[in-house]
Amino acid sequence: CWLSVLRMLLAVILTPCLVLNGAPPLRRGALLRAPVAMASAPASEALDSDAAALLKEAGGDVGRAQTSYIGYTLAYIEEEQPELYEALKTDPLRPECHEVLVEVTWDAIAAFLPVTHSPTPTPAAAKKLTAIARAVCDGSVEAPAVLDVGCGNGLLQPFLTACGAPPAAYLGIDLSSRMVQVAEATHGESGATFEAVSFDAVAAEAGEPPAGRRFDAIVFNGSLQFFADQTAALAKAAGLLAPGPSSRIVLSHLSGAAFVRKEAEENPNTVRSVMPELTQLEASAAGLGLQVVIPSFYGTEIESISEGLEDFYLVMLRWDAAHGGSDGMEA
Repeated sequence: CWLSVLRMLLAVILTPCLVLNGAPPLRRGALLRAPVAMASAPASEALDSDAAALLKEAGGDVGRAQTSYIGYTLAYIEEEQPELYEALKTDPLRPECHEVLVEVTWDAIAAFLPVTHSPTPTPAAAKKLTAIARAVCDGSVEAPAVLDVGCGNGLLQPFLTACGAPPAAYLGIDLSSRMVQVAEATHGESGATFEAVSFDAVAAEAGEPPAGRRFDAIVFNGSLQFFADQTAALAKAAGLLAPGPSSRIVLSHLSGAAFVRKEAEENPNTVRSVMPELTQLEASAAGLGLQVVIPSFYGTEIESISEGLEDFYLVMLRWDAAHGGSDGMEA
């Protein structure tokens, strides 16, 4: 899992003397989201040359290859941005340091995806991804424009297309440039757009005159926990929503709230928050002119809803007329 990668990353950062092996240097931005494993020969042939060289040197041991990959990436940062490198060791909670930690972790994961992950989701994951896609585009808006925050390798994009969101109206963003490359290679021909950019940058650009792009739906799938101030992130997302009663923000995590709490406990420098409880989310949403909408499959009782969110988190925020935001113009 990606948690093991982050542990290796932090261990390398905190090691006084960085010892590198003889593999070729890596380009900026490249790490890993994978468990320690031995790679098969056919799968390793799909790797880029830099990752393939490291894996070969490691004798097919993905864990060892990951460690080398992390070392080279950090060595690049130390040489090109020494002040940032020192800050990573002494003040990792600084916003710019946090972005680097997230980028480096998921770049490394992306580098070895061909040998650690199947390109086809499991039936259980596909069922959840379909539910997320249906929450994003339920037919109330024809050809909805979707912003996928933390899109990773573009896993959600084809499910959105199947539910009526055209690829041409889709924008997936991620801090990991290497994840974006994987997404483009896998889904780019569909017409979907993927960009290596932060959510804050997208929100800032859209807020400058003339008004930038707006979206019918904004989805945080497995990414909300990387924001230290979730209320601020949701406020920025609300500012990016298109006017209209059906515009919405979708918050989801395939593994649920319990998994995210474990992430936050083990890696607080990177996982800055947990999935919000319903009362907390309702308070944040009300201040933005939004209301919380729960999918019907969770049931109607608070206990059953909360229990369901522990294993699979899926919540929508839509404009709430009672709070002056029925069309998004006054929220």
